Amino acid sequence: MITYKQYHIQRVERGPQRWVARITRADGKNIRTILPTSEHPYLDTKPTSSGEEAEKLAKEGIDYGGVV
Repeated sequence: MITYKQYHIQRVERGPQRWVARITRADGKNIRTILPTSEHPYLDTKPTSSGEEAEKLAKEGIDYGGVV
């Protein structure tokens, strides 16, 4: 697990060559999204073929995806 800005990112393998990154807030609060407006205890990226690629998607989601 890594910490990126105020979020934790954990790589999770969901079958052979199916990786997702799970995003949680470092302070334990729910993650709020802008569109659609909602709150979640965690968010998962779409499946990718590597853990590194899933982590990159998570960072892009935090930077540009409307996660607050």
